[in-house]
Amino acid sequence: MENPHEERQSLLLERITKSVHRLNEALQELDRSVVEINNHNQAVIIVSDLSEAYRRNAAFNLHNMDAHAEDAQGKSSLE
Repeated sequence: MENPHEERQSLLLERITKSVHRLNEALQELDRSVVEINNHNQAVIIVSDLSEAYRRNAAFNLHNMDAHAEDAQGKSSLE
């Protein structure tokens, strides 16, 4: 005669094994999604860096244009 506890434990172990397998598949899918998101974010980071560099250069040039204009006005008022 078979032990009923052993049969129940076997069924529970089988359910646990299937659940762990499904969890593993879900985690693998999550990992693939995170890799895809990271790749997409890398492109966004590059665009952000380019935009920030452009902003800094524009601010620098505007500042220099203002300083140059003030120098030109100062020289013309001295003449």
